[in-house]
Amino acid sequence: MSPPAAIHSPPTESMVLKTKDLSVKSDSDCGVEVVNALAMHWDKLNFAPIRESQVSRAMTRRYFADLDTYAESDIVIIGAGSCGLSTAYMLGKTRPDLKIAIIEAGVAPGGGAWLGGQLFSAMVMRKPAHLFLDDLEVPYEDEGDYVVVKHAVRTEASFCVQ
Repeated sequence: MSPPAAIHSPPTESMVLKTKDLSVKSDSDCGVEVVNALAMHWDKLNFAPIRESQVSRAMTRRYFADLDTYAESDIVIIGAGSCGLSTAYMLGKTRPDLKIAIIEAGVAPGGGAWLGGQLFSAMVMRKPAHLFLDDLEVPYEDEGDYVVVKHAVRTEASFCVQ
């Protein structure tokens, strides 16, 4: 039995939040136009109603389709940290005929990039890792025997996007 759905009612005058001008003043951000358009109509924004059962079905339908697709794989990689993601990337690039599955225990890929010292913005990688970064078009600073990536989390995310 699914939980009861939330009841949606349009905001009343007393519920409308009065805000200051929220428009973005800098043109350096790529989303400035969208943010400014939303800010001008902030009081009219609301979410369409959706039942939790709809959310659950949409998520589980896709999950089980993926599970069915990858239940039989040529290669299974345990862990979606830097090593697992880079291994999957290189295998997929050199052998596109292989069916590769990645199993991750956590809720997010990236392994240690989210913990410990990797929460610092930079990440140090020993050479020849720079060849991999070149292939992914991830910028870095060359320090001789190693390279320094400016944003560790962005680097991990680029593994996933590829």
